Amino acid sequence: MFLVSPVMSLLLLCVMESVCTPSVSPSLHQPPLTRVRIIEVEDDYDEEISKTTQSPQSPGVTTSHVIRRPCDYDPCAVQLTPCEKVSAQMGCLCPGLTGPEKRPKAPKLQEVKLDRSGEVFVHWCAPRSTVTYYEVTLKDANKQLVFGEYLRNGAVPGLKVGETVCVAAGNAVGLSETSCARYEQPQPDQVALSTGIIAGSVGFLLLLSALAVILWRRRTCRKGRMGDAEGLGNPSYTSDGAH
Repeated sequence: MFLVSPVMSLLLLCVMESVCTPSVSPSLHQPPLTRVRIIEVEDDYDEEISKTTQSPQSPGVTTSHVIRRPCDYDPCAVQLTPCEKVSAQMGCLCPGLTGPEKRPKAPKLQEVKLDRSGEVFVHWCAPRSTVTYYEVTLKDANKQLVFGEYLRNGAVPGLKVGETVCVAAGNAVGLSETSCARYEQPQPDQVALSTGIIAGSVGFLLLLSALAVILWRRRTCRKGRMGDAEGLGNPSYTSDGAH
């Protein structure tokens, strides 16, 4: 009875050690900081991703692709190429215009000027409206002239000094209000006038210089003749010298 109990005790002890050893050994070989390092690395990578994905959405980058510059459009110059075609080619923006369903606003009559060819031209600036033609009217003569939508000037034959000329913009809805001006007496061209004055002044100075040279030569020649005459009239003067 006393011999059996120590043997049994030894067996129970071995069984307990074999059961406890597998549960303890993994905890001894597994470093507790390994999982912590993996979490730290994953956190840094996520932060890097968030930075790279948010950077293209910064205001400076997105607005640079959205902003479009206005087209080189002058409402007072003849449009050789319509602004719509320039916008399609260059990607620029044309000025905002009221649609074709609205009556155009009045154009601005800029000047009425006598051309070098002798014809009187009317110059105007286009309104910010959809225009399909322009109508120029001689108010006193009750005469109407029609010009194309891309023109900004036109010759008005028969316009006399003191008469009033008007221009209006039109489309399918109707005509705009008119913009009028009176044809005044043509003023002399300032450039031509200045050039004429300068040329006249230079010519006058050249003429004075030429006259001065002529008078100086005549006076020199006269003095020389007078000297020769005095030498011939003096009896004491000979070719051999004085006596």
